[in-house]
Amino acid sequence: MERAGQVRTIIECKNLGKTFDTKETHLEVLKNLNLSVRENEFVVLLGPGQCGKTTLMNIIAGIQQPTEGEVIFNGEKITKPNPRLGVVYQTTGLFPWFNVMHNVDFGPRMKHMPRSERLAKAQHFIDLVGLTGFEKSFPIHLSGGMRQRVGIARAYCNDPEVLLMDEPFGHLDAQTRYSMQEAIEQIWSQEKRTVIFITNNIEEAVYLADRVVLLTNCPTCVKDEVIVDLPRPRNYVDKEFLRLREQIGELFESTK
Repeated sequence: MERAGQVRTIIECKNLGKTFDTKETHLEVLKNLNLSVRENEFVVLLGPGQCGKTTLMNIIAGIQQPTEGEVIFNGEKITKPNPRLGVVYQTTGLFPWFNVMHNVDFGPRMKHMPRSERLAKAQHFIDLVGLTGFEKSFPIHLSGGMRQRVGIARAYCNDPEVLLMDEPFGHLDAQTRYSMQEAIEQIWSQEKRTVIFITNNIEEAVYLADRVVLLTNCPTCVKDEVIVDLPRPRNYVDKEFLRLREQIGELFESTK
């Protein structure tokens, strides 16, 4: 992992607050949340269920606006969605009428990239996520894990500087989830991007992260952070892996 002094900060969340008001309720979801993310860093945001993680992700992505504070991306305030910020959710939102190739090359196609160039680019990422041979398959014929791989390939094919991933493996069975964790770690190692990854799974956080940021219960702010300075690929039963898992588990319990 690169040290803080050697790389620039690419995203800064400054004193973020978010409330949702209706006639009946006043719900404070984020409160005085501060977070910095460095270029090419894999940051995992670990927090309890329903603590406001998705709201935070949507604010970073420019989909929602904070009630207080601001998000700075490459020195500029985020006020709307930015194509340099790619998003992958639990539900991939694939176009069911497009096959794998056309789902993955959708972004470059909308940018009017020449056909041969965009198809070659899409093929690169299809190969990278392990879907070679499924280019003509439609989403309905793919498993949940395969659909997530298509979503990840599509996000990477848009050349984002930052990839935002909101519990992308949360709906998958345990075996598929392990497979996807290994896949995303391999993809990140080959195609470096800044990644902000949301989960409530401690083992997943330790396996993927350069740095685990622990969030409190709602209203959410940053409770603590842990550097995961382990060699990649990681071993789930390595003694140091298990020690960090226990340490983060104890901190995680205190956030609830």
